[in-house]
Amino acid sequence: MDINILFDSLGVQVQVQNETKDRLTTWTDALISAGYTVNYSDYTKPLAGQLGDNKVLVITTRQRKGSTIPPGTSFAYGSDDLDGIQTWIKDAGGSLLLFVNHSTSPPFTEQKIYWPIYDIQLAAALGITTVFAVIGLTITYPSPPTIPLPGKAIAMTPNPDAPPAIIDGVTAVEAWDSGGIVPVMSNGSGIILVPLPADSTDASGLGYETSALAFAVLYTLGKGKIIVIGHSGITGNYGTPTPSYGQIESGDNLKFLMNCVAYLAGGAS
Repeated sequence: MDINILFDSLGVQVQVQNETKDRLTTWTDALISAGYTVNYSDYTKPLAGQLGDNKVLVITTRQRKGSTIPPGTSFAYGSDDLDGIQTWIKDAGGSLLLFVNHSTSPPFTEQKIYWPIYDIQLAAALGITTVFAVIGLTITYPSPPTIPLPGKAIAMTPNPDAPPAIIDGVTAVEAWDSGGIVPVMSNGSGIILVPLPADSTDASGLGYETSALAFAVLYTLGKGKIIVIGHSGITGNYGTPTPSYGQIESGDNLKFLMNCVAYLAGGAS
């Protein structure tokens, strides 16, 4: 297999990996073992100009975390990226795996911090709507950290009508929380991969109806495909505590992530 995967270095999970050397290695080691080549972007240059022969772009939520990115660095997508990423997907057949987290941060802080504004910005440029929802915050992080955590993650069952290649071997996807993803994009494309539980609620105070949202959705844009997932913490190594406790070993999260990359890289139906 000779398929290049590009990770956005402004993604929060990549920043933590670069600082601690222990956040994404369970997933990236699995990708390398499966024959993929894993690359990382140069955050000082436009992302679109680095797509080249990469087949899948992975963005693990753009928000600042830690000290690896110098102060003053912009996390926003410039016009070159908003146009270039869209063209790469639509015309060149590239694929995007985009993680968009929950928006406000109580009970972790008193302030409401709208973290996923840049992911929402990029999604909107592609015709996809994600909203400032806060779905499933059910835990309080202990100090010092303990494993297992108190509280309960959201356990979600994949959509049986999703492409078989994506849900093969996936019985449950688990996450501490989720952002809000609208299942249908402006061109009418959209297949729910993982629905939110029927009893889920939005804690943002903005009144979103969670039955109209999803945890993971597949879209088609021209020659390429996009998968948007509502929480990037599912990529994190087990036992790593920041920016949320890593859940790659929870449920079938690793299998789901590997299936998503394989589907995006190969375009299997």
